[in-house]
Amino acid sequence: MNNAMDKTVKQLIAVVLSAVILGVSVYGSYLPLRKAQMFIDTLGGFQSTPPSSLQDLETRLSTPLDYPSPIGQEELVRNTANSVLSLVQRSQDASTTEGIIQFVNTYYAPIFAAGKGMSFGQDLYLEGAINEIAFANTGEGSFLLTAEQYYKESVAMGPNRPQGLYGLFDVYRAMGDVSDTAAIANRILTDWPSDTNIGPALAQFLASASSSKKAVSK
Repeated sequence: MNNAMDKTVKQLIAVVLSAVILGVSVYGSYLPLRKAQMFIDTLGGFQSTPPSSLQDLETRLSTPLDYPSPIGQEELVRNTANSVLSLVQRSQDASTTEGIIQFVNTYYAPIFAAGKGMSFGQDLYLEGAINEIAFANTGEGSFLLTAEQYYKESVAMGPNRPQGLYGLFDVYRAMGDVSDTAAIANRILTDWPSDTNIGPALAQFLASASSSKKAVSK
């Protein structure tokens, strides 16, 4: 009787262990891989059949983004944001641009709310870059202010990374802010003295700002 009981218990333990191993395999390996593959297939589909509308774009991108997986969501959202950058660059319609950004923000919201992640500083930078390009294409000032906000947060998260500083340099030039543009340029050149572009860009901006000021004074 005891031998039969022991055998049953051992079989039960073996079944449970097999189920656990299978679960770990599915949730830790298969699902993230499947999610990534769906995203790759979606981007491939854009090549052969470009999105016909903003709604079509959102529907197709939502498929991999909404696919359940315990890991990989932040990376996929970041890759989606990278892909959206080129779409925003090509869009001259403010309403369409705003719609694309709102779509990305829907998925970025829980990541930003958590305030952390494997590449959280890069997420902040990408959000700033999307809004900066949106401003360049549409002239909507709200995009520029949002870009400034995210670039500042990116710099706060990674003060030794140059991307956010370069973003702020562009933003302050677009705003015509001489003081902040010069301050950011000096900070960049202090940390990265080998940069050969910031100095001439700053000089050109200051000369342009000076000319504009003289024209206004006349």
